[in-house]
Amino acid sequence: MKEVIFYGDDVLVYDFPEETKIFYAPKPLPPVEDEKEAIRKALDNPIGSRKLEHLLNERSRVAICFDDVSVPLPQMRDDVRAKAAEVVLEKLRQIGVKRENIRFICATGLHRKCKPQELAHILGKRVFKEYEDRIINHDADDKKNLVVLGRTKEGYEVEINRLAAESDLIIYLNITFVPMNGGWKSIIVGLGSFKTIIPNHSPEVLREGSLMDPKASGLHRVIWEMGRTIKDKIKVFTVEMVLNDNFYSGFFEKLWRPLRESNYSLPLWRNIALSIIRKMPDSLKSFVRNRYKANYRLIGVYAGDVEKAHEETLKLVKKQLTVPVDKQYDVVIFGVPNFTPYSVGSVMNPILLHSLVLGYLYNMHSGKPPLRKGGIIIISNPALEKFDPQQHPSYIDFYEQVLSKKPDIFNLKTVEKMYLNNEEYSEKYRNGFAYHGTHVLMAYYWGILGLLNVGRVIVAGAKSRRALEILGFDYAKDLDEAIEASRKYLGKSISIAYFCIPPIFISEM
Repeated sequence: MKEVIFYGDDVLVYDFPEETKIFYAPKPLPPVEDEKEAIRKALDNPIGSRKLEHLLNERSRVAICFDDVSVPLPQMRDDVRAKAAEVVLEKLRQIGVKRENIRFICATGLHRKCKPQELAHILGKRVFKEYEDRIINHDADDKKNLVVLGRTKEGYEVEINRLAAESDLIIYLNITFVPMNGGWKSIIVGLGSFKTIIPNHSPEVLREGSLMDPKASGLHRVIWEMGRTIKDKIKVFTVEMVLNDNFYSGFFEKLWRPLRESNYSLPLWRNIALSIIRKMPDSLKSFVRNRYKANYRLIGVYAGDVEKAHEETLKLVKKQLTVPVDKQYDVVIFGVPNFTPYSVGSVMNPILLHSLVLGYLYNMHSGKPPLRKGGIIIISNPALEKFDPQQHPSYIDFYEQVLSKKPDIFNLKTVEKMYLNNEEYSEKYRNGFAYHGTHVLMAYYWGILGLLNVGRVIVAGAKSRRALEILGFDYAKDLDEAIEASRKYLGKSISIAYFCIPPIFISEM
C-alpha cells in the first residue's frame, strides 16, 4: 500500500509491505466561530476561580506570561495568543489597570530567547508595537530576577521569575498542543531556573511513564508537586487554548496530505512536484521549512484555576489527538520531518534527532506503548551531522566531547555543573539567542524512556554514518533495507505499524 512519508525536508511515497497497519491522525475538529468571543466567554466564566475584575483593581500589577515559539509546532499562521492578548488587555483596561503596571513575559525556561519578530507573531503586531518596551524574555541566569518561593517534600527548590512572582496576578496565555503542555508546567518550567527545571527533567524522573500520559508521567508528578508547593505564594489565572490538528496549509495542503484522502492514488502533478522539490538545494528546502506556518485553529478555551481549567483542557486535547491502537507491534515506522520544538528557525542536529525519536515520538502514547519492549523503530530521515553554532553552541561540545564517548546517561551530573557554570554558554544564552548551556543535557535525557525500551533504531536514508554511530542508531540505505534488517533481527513474521505523521497523534491502548 502506497503512502506518503516524510524524510527530513522532503516527502517521499513508499509502497509499504501488505501486512503493515497504517495509523492516521484524527481529522481536525471544527474550530470555534469567533476566537475572540470564545476567549471572552472563557474569561467571564472562569473554572475554579473568581473573575479578573474580582482579582484586580486599578492599582494591580499584572504579568501576562505566554509560551515561546516551541509551541505549537510548526507555528500557526494566525497565532491565537495574539487574540488572547488583545482580549485580556481589553479586560484590563475596563478594570482600570495602568499600562505601566502591565508586563509581558515570554516563558522561555531554558530555551533560547525569542526574537522581536517572533514576539510580534505570537502577540500580534498591534500588541507588540504598543507594549514593546514592556515585553521581556524570561532569563533563567538572571539571579537578581529569580526568587525562591518554597521547597517540596522531596527537597526541590522552586525558583521562578521574580517579576512574575511579585506581581499581583500572573495571567498565563497557554497553548496546550499536546497533553504534556499546560497546567503547572507553564509556570514551573516556563518561568523556572535550572535548579527548578532539572529535578523534573532528570533521567531518573523522565523514565517514569510516558511524557504524554500526565497521570503516569514522572515529569508531571514532580512539576505538580512544585506547583502545589507555591500555590499559596503566587496568584495565577490561566488561559489555556486548544488547537485542532490541521497541520497542512497553502500549497503544501495538497502536496503533503496522506494518499488515503485521495483513495491512495498519486496524481501525476503531485508526483512531479515532489520529485522537483527533492532536487532543490537543501538550503532552499530549509528556508521553506523554517517559514512554514500550519493552519491550526482554536477549538476550545478554558480559563481560571491552573489545575481545574487544565482538567477540562486535557479532555479536549484527548478528543482531538487520541488514536486507538489494537496491539503492541514489533516494528513501528515514522517519517521524521526536520521539525522539533528546539530547532525553530534552525537546523536538525543529531542530538535533536535523538530527542525527537526516542523522546517525543516514542512517548506519543498513553497506556501501553505501541512498540513492544525490545522492538525496532524505523525512521525516515537524512540524519545529517549539522549544527547551528548560534542556537546550539553547547550541543556541539556535548556531541563531540561527551556523547561520542558513550557516557552513562545517569552519571552526567559533573557535566551538568560544568555547563551550568560555563560563562561563554551563559553569555550566548542571555544575549545571543542560544539555548541555555544545560539544555543539551535535557534534550539527551528526554530520550531515556526510548533508550530503555527500544531494541534498535534504524535510520533509512541516513547521510552521516558517524552521527548514527555516536547516537547508537543503525544504518539502512532505504526503507526496504530497514524493513529487511528488522526481519533479520526479529524474524520474518514481524508485525509492522506505520504512524503517518504529521499531524501528530497520541496512541492509546
